Amino acid sequence: MKRKPDMTGSERGQAFTLEGFIGAMVVLMAVLFALQAVVLTPTSGGLADRSIQSQVQQEAQDALVVSDQDGNLSETVRNWDGEGGFNETDGQTGPEGNQTYSAENFGNVSTLGDILNQSFAERGWSYNVELHYTNETGSHETRTLVYQGSPSSDAVTASYTVTLYETQEAGSKQLRNYDEDNDWSIPRSSDSDMLYNVVEVRVTLW
Repeated sequence: MKRKPDMTGSERGQAFTLEGFIGAMVVLMAVLFALQAVVLTPTSGGLADRSIQSQVQQEAQDALVVSDQDGNLSETVRNWDGEGGFNETDGQTGPEGNQTYSAENFGNVSTLGDILNQSFAERGWSYNVELHYTNETGSHETRTLVYQGSPSSDAVTASYTVTLYETQEAGSKQLRNYDEDNDWSIPRSSDSDMLYNVVEVRVTLW
């Protein structure tokens, strides 16, 4: 039986190089897999990282845009109970003294809430939803729809503007009639025959 010739120094060097290359590829693939598996949570380094802040803000902004596309965001803003509040609120009292929605129920009554719960609440995030507008004297007012506490110092906000018109309905009657009866949940701020108010829907996440 013939003995196989020993590997030369050049051949051994090539073998070591190939083994090193394969090992590096295995490590690289493992790192890439781990990065793809990362899910942003409140404990993933916090929100101090600007790239995480930007990603969370963009997701919240997308939630507002999507919920507005089918008209549901405006319906959520106009979901009045005729007594100065909002229908089906079941949460704690907000900073302004009105009852708010729990996150769970907000997901049942609005597209925005459903998206926020799936995208954030189920991953451990907390969020508040506020309505910002001006009253009949031009002063700024805030009405909280969802209140889960005071946001942290590194909280992220996203907002979207909804225009309300006097001919739109809130409950059983048009907005112009709520203004006349003084039982509105959001006051009239415009002297226009058509424009009722402009409302900023603001989402805060932490």
